[in-house]
Amino acid sequence: MPRSTSSRRRNKWHQEPRDISDSLGGLRTNRDLPDGQWSVQNVAGNSSGKIYVCPGCGQDVPAATPHVVAWRETAAFGIEVGVGSRRHWHSRCFQKFR
Repeated sequence: MPRSTSSRRRNKWHQEPRDISDSLGGLRTNRDLPDGQWSVQNVAGNSSGKIYVCPGCGQDVPAATPHVVAWRETAAFGIEVGVGSRRHWHSRCFQKFR
């Protein structure tokens, strides 16, 4: 029996445009701060169950809560630091201490 030539999927051009504000939360930005250039990424909560320690306040940052992941791209004296030194911060702590 021959296949139908019509598609059962909805045409993406006929769908309503979706709100991308949720998608933009995870974009990485670079910030020039007094102690070097930092890469900063807002992270939505997830169910991984991990717990991080905020370097700003020393309190736990559960992975289930929205938070900031940041690492220094360049440090004072031109030392490259990179992704290996990324830390999970409370959003308010990162704004306050950086």
